[in-house]
Amino acid sequence: MQPWHSDNPALTNAFAPVFDERNDTDLQVDGALPACLNGVFMRNGPNPQFEPGPGYAYPYDGTGMVHALYLDAGRARYRNRWVLTRELQEERQAGHRIYNPTFAPPPQANLANTNVLRHAGKILALYEGGCPYEMDDSLSTVGPDTLQGRLAGSLSAHPKVDPASGEMLAVNYDLAAGTLEYLRVNASGQVDRQLRFASPWPGLIHDIGLTSTHVAAFLCPLVFDFSRGPAAPAWEPRRGTRILLIPRDCTDPGQIRWIQTEPFFNWHIANAHTDGDVIEAVMPWYDGYGPGARKRLELHRLRVHMDSGRVEDQALDDQPCEFGRINDAWLGRRARYCYVGLRAPRPGETPQPGAFEAFARYDMTTGAKTVFRLPAGQTACEPVFAADPGGAGEADGYILSFVHAEHDERGWFMVLDARDLAAGPVAQVRLPRRVPAGLHGSWMPATPARSDHPRR
Repeated sequence: MQPWHSDNPALTNAFAPVFDERNDTDLQVDGALPACLNGVFMRNGPNPQFEPGPGYAYPYDGTGMVHALYLDAGRARYRNRWVLTRELQEERQAGHRIYNPTFAPPPQANLANTNVLRHAGKILALYEGGCPYEMDDSLSTVGPDTLQGRLAGSLSAHPKVDPASGEMLAVNYDLAAGTLEYLRVNASGQVDRQLRFASPWPGLIHDIGLTSTHVAAFLCPLVFDFSRGPAAPAWEPRRGTRILLIPRDCTDPGQIRWIQTEPFFNWHIANAHTDGDVIEAVMPWYDGYGPGARKRLELHRLRVHMDSGRVEDQALDDQPCEFGRINDAWLGRRARYCYVGLRAPRPGETPQPGAFEAFARYDMTTGAKTVFRLPAGQTACEPVFAADPGGAGEADGYILSFVHAEHDERGWFMVLDARDLAAGPVAQVRLPRRVPAGLHGSWMPATPARSDHPRR
């Protein structure tokens, strides 16, 4: 692959792309990898092969590349591959870029760059501007997956998989049509709920909160008005934020409820659960987003009273954070612990969105906050929880992430004990090539566990 360089901040430092596809084995490990971790950690993210056109922006743009770290009996190997979408194949045949960034004039590509997860025996690379792409365990691209032809448009980059039922649930959006779609896919990969309905305005629903009874989502007033140009977003706080509540067994749009609240923006929901007539969600929360808006970022807990429509919005911490995760075995239930990427730059360091100087664990019961700060010049990505298969408690497991070191062409893979985050890594795997900062990923154990936690 022919390397190139850009001065665009979204393509420099931690986000500078790599141009080789590797297969590195018998990697050096500092410390000791937990013997209980057998499986693969996969993480997706933007890594354009061809230099993008003007307007390239994080987190919207960049061809997807999946990075995989395979763990087996204390040994590690690494592999990375571009997601071979139809559009990338066209560009490779042409030898140059064909498709434009998201907020530039057409044409645009399915980038398959935002998330990667396993459901119903398939590994899916996800991007909310197109259908998923299936990949195999070795990261070869199998091809587009339209869910047996049921998926006419895009699939959300953040569906949630219920650990008890095995169902995958999503809310998809179509900005051009101004519509939303509720989708439920059973544990065997068959679509068993699919409802399309009007959105109050064309806006993003990037992530959802899953509870035992509902899917909750937040339509924030970042409005995509095509009359202003090619999907240029604008922050319109006068609209407020609308909370979308969909019963999981919903069969008719008339069962869907909207609740009005004060304006805010969110990308991600760490977790949600039902508590009587209340849905509680924990999320990184912005007081505004987009051109001309304030962008205060905090961790919040929202309690939505379904009977009365009242919304309680509680700030849990004012230190900026993102990419909240939990032990996925507790997804949709009351979880005690939440893990986030934390902003903690040192003097003279210039933060990059999506590349974090620290991790934090929040105890939702006591309010305690535990922090691990990376060494100077290092940043990490989303904190993904890998459960200890021999553990019984919610915190029994490890936090996994790739690490980028400034001015170093090598990379790292870090393992932290979730029970003692502040103690630092129990193991670090040395990678011959750095891994750029990216978006979302999953731990896929060699033997997938089925949660036996009761709904609560």
